[in-house]
Parts: sequence; C-alpha cells; structure tokens
Amino acid sequence: MAPSVAWALDWSLRTSQIEAIELNDNQFLKTSPAASVGSYSTITANAEALTPISKFDLDADGTYRKYWGPGVEGVPSENLNYGFKARYELHEKNNTDRGFLESSWRQQSTSFALLNDLGVVSNARGFLDRLTATGGIDRSITARDNLSLLATSTRTSYEPSTGGIPFNDTVARGTWRHSLSQVTAINASSEFELLNYENATNTRVQIYRNQAGVDATLSPVLSFRGNIGAAYLVTEGGVNTLASTTAASSNTSGSSSLVDWIGDAVLTYRLLKNTTLAIDASQTIAPSIVGSLFKRDTVAASVSHTINAHSTLSFSASGTRQISTTTTDYASASVSYGYNFTRDLSAQLTYRYQHRFASSGITTIDPITGTPTVSGTGPANSNSIMLTVTNNYIVLPRGN
Repeated sequence: MAPSVAWALDWSLRTSQIEAIELNDNQFLKTSPAASVGSYSTITANAEALTPISKFDLDADGTYRKYWGPGVEGVPSENLNYGFKARYELHEKNNTDRGFLESSWRQQSTSFALLNDLGVVSNARGFLDRLTATGGIDRSITARDNLSLLATSTRTSYEPSTGGIPFNDTVARGTWRHSLSQVTAINASSEFELLNYENATNTRVQIYRNQAGVDATLSPVLSFRGNIGAAYLVTEGGVNTLASTTAASSNTSGSSSLVDWIGDAVLTYRLLKNTTLAIDASQTIAPSIVGSLFKRDTVAASVSHTINAHSTLSFSASGTRQISTTTTDYASASVSYGYNFTRDLSAQLTYRYQHRFASSGITTIDPITGTPTVSGTGPANSNSIMLTVTNNYIVLPRGN
C-alpha cells in the first residue's frame, strides 16, 4: 500500500467598502478659488489561497469619484479608477527566503491621474492604462547577509491612442543587507531604469541609481533609517528638463547626461507609550505616472496618538519642491481623528490645509511627453474637511 498524493488550499475571501465625502473651498488649487463637494466610493476584494510553502493573492478594486459645485467648472467632474492584481509567492524552509511573481492592470482617467500624481489640473479626456509584470527573490546568503533581486516592467498606453505618448518603464534592482549587530545593519543597492517613449524622436532615458545606507535601532524608543547615493541620467533623442537644476550635466549632439544626489531618511521616536513621532526627508529623480521626469524634495513630520482601544488622533505636516520644466513648492498640514465602532466598521474625520507657492520657470509643458507639469503659476490655498467610513467584510475566513 502507498499513500496517494493530495494537494489542498486554504482559501479566504475579504472585501471592503469605503465611502467618503469632502467639502473643499479650492479642490484643484486654482488661482481663482471656488468651493466644491466631492463624493468618493471604493470597493476592494481579496481572495487568498495558502499552502504550507506558498501563497496566491488575487486583488481587485474600483473607485468612483464625483464632484459638484462652482469649483469644478473647466475640469472633468467624475472619474472611475479600477484595477486587478495577481501575486504568487513561494517560501523556502527559511522564512526570509522567498520568490514571487506579480502582474497587475489598472485603468484610470488621464486627467485625474495627472491631478493625483502631480497636482496638475488638466481637461485631458480619455483613460490611461498601465500593465505591469514583476518578479523577485530574497535570499539569506549567510546568517548576517541578505540579497534581494527585483525586476519590473510597466507598459503605459492611452484610450484613445491620441490621449498621450505611450512608453515602457523597466527597472532592475539589487539590494544587499549586512547585519553588524542585532540593532544595526548596513545596506547597499544598485538600480537601473530604462524608459522608452513612442514619440516622434523615440526618446530613450537611462537612469542609474546607486545608494548606501544604515538601519539602526538606537534605543527601545528611537530608530533611524537612511540611504544616500547618486543618480546618473542619460537622455537620447529628447530634451532633459532637469539639466539646468542638477549638480552636473553635459550635452552632446542628440543626447544629454546629468548627475545628482538622491537619498531618504526616516527617524521614528516613541514620545510616550501611545504617541509616536516620525520625521522623514527624501530627494528622488523619477518619472511621473505619464512618464515626465521630475525631481522631488520632500520633508514631512507626523505625530500619531492612540487615545484608547477605539480612537486615534494624528497630526502631519509636509513641504515638497517639485522640479521639471518649472519649479513649484507645496506645503500641507492635516489633523485626523479616527474611531473604530466595531472590528470591521470605522470612521475618520480629517481637516487638511494645502498651499501652492508661485511657480518659477519658463515652460509648463514637458517636451518629451507633451503633458503639463504645473497646475498654475500663481499661489493658491485649499481647505478641506473629509469624512471617511470604512466597512470590512470577511466573506470566507481562513481555515475553511
């Protein structure tokens, strides 16, 4: 007698519904402010299958946004954003060793994609489609050394095809982490990104990023993580909009290159038992959702406080400099109060203030993608109050 082969999966199914309403005196940061009301509805779903050594997740979500009021004049008043993602993950005997494959597709309004990513108000019509494939592995080389490899590629296109410049964005990254002790580790990463644009000149951009950093738990209440390095960009068949703002640049016939520093740092401090302060800063050089190159400098601080088992209070403030064909500075601050009615039902009330400073620069259209890079050249303010209610459902719990 011999045992037969059996293959079983532990399935679970979860879903959530999120409803929000926002009152805003200048939703789109126009220089001539006008009030508007926004209503947002989001549905998410997750199906997960588990085995002792693997996991498969299938996610879907959709968001519908609708705006009313005089502040909506001149811009699209509604949009639909939805997508799907499938991920398969395989674990080895060591929990830190794994490999994964992931694929996703998302469609959203082109005008609202620009608004959400760049703060740019545009009357662009049609939809933006993004198809992404990703794969990676994590391995423990020794008891103190870990290696991570990742490759991802995204195809961005438009419906109709005249809505924008299609492009491919491919990234390969390797990261090494060495633990010096139980509380300190050093990191090194190297990344290559290739952007191919289907414009008249077939522009091609190569970005090389190399960074080194440290991750330290300085005390039971204080931790720090920081990375710093350089980004080297080579542009062929197009105009590099960042050449005049970087630390070094050179130009030859039909191509240009530049070098600038990049980095990020996060400091986390637990002020009290239920109160945590986080301060982070970063400088990045990367493409936007429509492929236009941006350098962003950001400084942010947040304080979160757990009042009791049901309610939380948080404060945050940030400043951002966004550089492309123009330079624009933004500042924002917010305060939020959250309350959990039950394990699955919660609500959050948020007040947010935003300010855009006057932009400096000559042009506001990216020469590679033909998309706007700034929503306005003058200063603008925005005040908003948003109420969000979230209801989570466990349709099929684990273990069934």
